[in-house]
Amino acid sequence: MLAHPGSFPAPVHEGSASIWHLADVLTWLQTKGSYTLAEDIMEVAQVALQVNVAKEGRRLSRSALGELEALVD
Repeated sequence: MLAHPGSFPAPVHEGSASIWHLADVLTWLQTKGSYTLAEDIMEVAQVALQVNVAKEGRRLSRSALGELEALVD
């Protein structure tokens, strides 16, 4: 992370303890080419990412969700 600040995934939370989605970090490691990961580990990390994003999406207010959808369209 410190050696590759330009390419390492952005944290989900930055603070005294930063937090990343595991799927983002594993994907980054695979693109570096020096790590081989079992397919099932990537699948679990992707599912965890989807669950976390869905849970966070539920926290958005309806107006914020509408604004977000407008940006995507």
